[in-house]
Amino acid sequence: MRKELVGLLVLLLMCVGGITGCGLLGEKEASTSGQQTNDEEEKKKEETSEQKNDAVKKKESESNVTEQSEKEDDKDSEKQGELSKEETKTESSKSSSKETQAAVSQVNWGSYWTRDINTDWADIEFTERKGNTLKFSINSMHTDNAEAARGGYINIGEIKGAAKVSGNVATQITDEIGSGCMVKLTNYQSYIQVEPITDCSGGGGLGVYFDGKYKKGDLPMPDWWKEEVSNSDNSTEEESKEEQDQSTEQEQATEDTEGATEEEPSEDTQTLISREQAIQRVKDYLNLSLENMHYIDEGDTATGKYLIRVYQYQEATADSTEHEAPYGYFIVDPKTGEVTDVNND
Repeated sequence: MRKELVGLLVLLLMCVGGITGCGLLGEKEASTSGQQTNDEEEKKKEETSEQKNDAVKKKESESNVTEQSEKEDDKDSEKQGELSKEETKTESSKSSSKETQAAVSQVNWGSYWTRDINTDWADIEFTERKGNTLKFSINSMHTDNAEAARGGYINIGEIKGAAKVSGNVATQITDEIGSGCMVKLTNYQSYIQVEPITDCSGGGGLGVYFDGKYKKGDLPMPDWWKEEVSNSDNSTEEESKEEQDQSTEQEQATEDTEGATEEEPSEDTQTLISREQAIQRVKDYLNLSLENMHYIDEGDTATGKYLIRVYQYQEATADSTEHEAPYGYFIVDPKTGEVTDVNND
């Protein structure tokens, strides 16, 4: 009986131990399984976080590349914009230069223009042209009337310098003579209108002026002042014949009363001085110590006297080109050698 109870007790203990052991094993297995699940979840989280970080880094790198590319594109566009501006400026400057040259070239300034007023004859000469700049000179003269002209009483003046051209207008910008006279020239194709823009009273002798209308071409100056010469020549010849007759009668009377005497030369038979001597008379009259003075024989006046032009040659400087600076006109009587300053009479 006791053996059976012991056996049952042993079996009971074994059963209890088996149940307890199974529970422990189940708990262990459950714990192990939960831990594995947690580990897998953490790994998944880490992997997800790493993937997110990689994606963020990738986006940041892509953003940096995009920004850098955009910056480079902006720089390229700026460079292209600057190049385009420079090209536009260059093209506009070329275009304006071409337009200016075309405007200048469309106006024909020619070489010679003439103000054909008998008592106030003048001419314009264009000597050189560079781009929109013209070099020119204006020579003007004045005399009161034909009688004054025949007597050689003529005043002269000159302007010389450079003018800047804009369209059909040339405005003087340099004064090579230093007279202070500056003018504006407007080209109307068939004529040029000259207008003073400063005081030109010092540009020439008494009565000389430069403004007015100048016709195209180098027009020859007519001998208008010689129109009355024929009548005066006839009267002069008649007076000369009368004087000769009177002289002959006086000579004959003298020979009859006093005998043969040496004849005195009449005005018509007096020895005339040569043109070279006339120039020397002018040199002695002026007695100048200036260098580069020139004395030019300009022919005879209407009364048969010598007309000598005097000027000083001035070499080119930094401010002006070589030119002739007029000094004056002088009349020399071929019979007496008397010198007369035209500008002082």
